[in-house]
Amino acid sequence: MTCTHQNQSMSTHNKAVKNCQTPTVQEQCGTRTEGNCALESRDNSSIEHIPLDVPYSNPRRAMTTQHPTDTPVTGQSRPLLRIFLVLFINLTAFGIAIPILPALCKDMGGTGLSVGLLFTLQALGQFIMAPRWGSLSDRIGRKKTLLLTLLFASIIDLLTAFSPTLIALFVIRFCAGIFSGNVATASAYIADVTPIKDRSKGMAVIGIGFGLGFTFGPALGAMISYLAPDTPGALGVGLPFIVSSALNIIALIVGSILLKEPTRSSEERKKRRELFKGQAADIKPSQFLERKEVAHLTRFLVGYSIAVTIMETTLFYYMNARYQYDERQVGMIFASMGLLASLVQGGAVGRISRKIGDRKMMILGGIALGTGLLLATTYQVLWFLLAWLALAAIGRALTQPASLSMMSAQARGPHESGALMGIQQSANSAGRIIGPLVGGWLFDSVSKQSPFIAAGVVMLLSIAFWAKASATSKEAQNA
Repeated sequence: MTCTHQNQSMSTHNKAVKNCQTPTVQEQCGTRTEGNCALESRDNSSIEHIPLDVPYSNPRRAMTTQHPTDTPVTGQSRPLLRIFLVLFINLTAFGIAIPILPALCKDMGGTGLSVGLLFTLQALGQFIMAPRWGSLSDRIGRKKTLLLTLLFASIIDLLTAFSPTLIALFVIRFCAGIFSGNVATASAYIADVTPIKDRSKGMAVIGIGFGLGFTFGPALGAMISYLAPDTPGALGVGLPFIVSSALNIIALIVGSILLKEPTRSSEERKKRRELFKGQAADIKPSQFLERKEVAHLTRFLVGYSIAVTIMETTLFYYMNARYQYDERQVGMIFASMGLLASLVQGGAVGRISRKIGDRKMMILGGIALGTGLLLATTYQVLWFLLAWLALAAIGRALTQPASLSMMSAQARGPHESGALMGIQQSANSAGRIIGPLVGGWLFDSVSKQSPFIAAGVVMLLSIAFWAKASATSKEAQNA
């Protein structure tokens, strides 16, 4: 590289070189600025500074080096694409359970409350153990831990397919939650291979994986059910879980081939994970919740999650009781809703957000979701139900990204973004523990339509309270 210094004489240039303290850089650069040696690019369009206290023999390498805690360690090309492929296969396997698990529960004599308890136990197990999987990955490595969770997921799905009794199914699905450390470990892996400033880009990989997995998973489960005989057992209703188990084995093989363990010590991995999650700021969740806008959003997210999980838990039981639909037809309904939501998020969300803003988009989506759930079962005609469920899917597609954007906007610096995302995930987990039980109890004890009505009311009240509270907070800030 040839360095020049514009608008200065050659004598000034030579004098500056003598003041340069790093021999290797001395040959390359021409000025000295506050303890740093300035190096101009080939096109002389910019000046970059190299810290003199870093013993690099290659100045180009020195220029691109970041602080150790913010340096991604990949050792491979396109690490986010690699982890996305593994997550997509794994989450597609997980999505198979959404329409199939209620059918399996019903074949074993389970009620609406039984299937609600199944989903609640799984969410509770995940809520308890997810942080511990992250800690384990600090000690033994991200890749090993992720592959271990995929192996356990495969075993759990196989046990689900062969579950002999409803009690055994309860135990197995609780274990499914206990061993579902895939997302927590994948988040830690992304933390290792992504600069802190690109945290949102890295976390988007998980969000996209969930969206696609929850679209293709239920559809795949429905197609497998069409091929399987309509009988109890592993080769009947349980066959989709055997396929799910096989998919997790495929994810394990793909992960073992594509992923490479980031070269960090256990202490570095821990610091990296905590920094990525925003814990390095030593701010407790309760301190975030003292901020009114964060508290309002958190309450809304709990209500949103409750409403959505009530619908997910009871749709199969309602469709079976009212229209004699089985897991095949219900699986296609879930898949259609997921596909519609994906199309809206891919084609309309960006334009709507730019035109009216995230706040109004979230209100619009919340109203659409709540209205769709509230009215879906009021007039018991199939096309009427499907039309309102389509509106609910569109509302969900608008609400979810808007709430994520609104929450991330509350960060007062990059060090807080991860912690706020953690609060959002905790709110969603709380809703997934509460919602299924409420939906199952309403279906059994009140009426077949009541879970959808309750979900719609919860959603509409949640968005109304949030809209009013956030407007009041905004006015107070402007006063």
